[in-house]
Amino acid sequence: DSQVSADRLMNASRTLESLVFGVTRDEDSSISATEFEIIDAKSKLELHRLSGAKRSIKRAERNLKNLEKDIKELRKNIALLNRLIKDKTIQEAEIETLLRGLQSATGAAEGGEVAQAAFEVEHLIDGLVEHERSSLNPFLFRKFWMGIDTRWPAGSDGGVLMIRLVNDGDRPIPEMRLEPPVPRGWVSEPKSIDLPAIRPGGFLPIRFNITPEERFARDSMPLYRKLSIQTGYEMNHGDVTCVVRVHNRTMDNLNDILVVPWTPPGFNTASVPVIRRLAADEVGVIRMPLYIEMGEGGDF
Repeated sequence: DSQVSADRLMNASRTLESLVFGVTRDEDSSISATEFEIIDAKSKLELHRLSGAKRSIKRAERNLKNLEKDIKELRKNIALLNRLIKDKTIQEAEIETLLRGLQSATGAAEGGEVAQAAFEVEHLIDGLVEHERSSLNPFLFRKFWMGIDTRWPAGSDGGVLMIRLVNDGDRPIPEMRLEPPVPRGWVSEPKSIDLPAIRPGGFLPIRFNITPEERFARDSMPLYRKLSIQTGYEMNHGDVTCVVRVHNRTMDNLNDILVVPWTPPGFNTASVPVIRRLAADEVGVIRMPLYIEMGEGGDF
């Protein structure tokens, strides 16, 4: 039964993640290495060997940072695998391979090898999506670049939203339906568009006409006339970086500009940046990572 098989996979995946929060008391684990450095630093402090204690503390900090990075990577990979298990039709032969892989990753996590566990789960994901041509969320499972820009014709309240897609990965991006990232209070025409598959190295420009739901007062300058904003998104199999370019097009200084970029489905920002001051004709560039929204147990 396919549901029973999916449940087996999900349970194995959750077992692996539950280990991440209580892992690693093995003598070769990252946490044990950190504990050793802290104990070593304490002994050197008691012997008044300050320089040696400082070096031990720095090594402990480095171990903790590496462990934190490995845990985040493992949680991300488990979340991606859980999404695949829910969205993809998995064959019986694939299920057995996945169960063996999850068992191996769980063994690595139990021994404190969190980085190895993350690598093994990533390998399982690669095997599932390698020949997949269905409409899996490309922001999670593909590598590409997307740019968003707008043009505002003189004398019109409306504008043109321009999207550029570049497949800089080594796999085709499958056919999909795209709804434009329209700001709140605006509507687009068309409301969505069906995109063809994009081969590796392919480029696809897309245009949408956008109009405000309510007309602006004639005696006020809308914010979009004051600021030019261009946004780029670097997508790499669930790792997304957003780059925002903000240009003050006026002759006045603009203060306290809250930058809230569009985020792909399934992602969020850790914080929303504020540009405290942007001088006349000045350009500000903000680079921020986006994070997969994960609930308890690696769910989206």
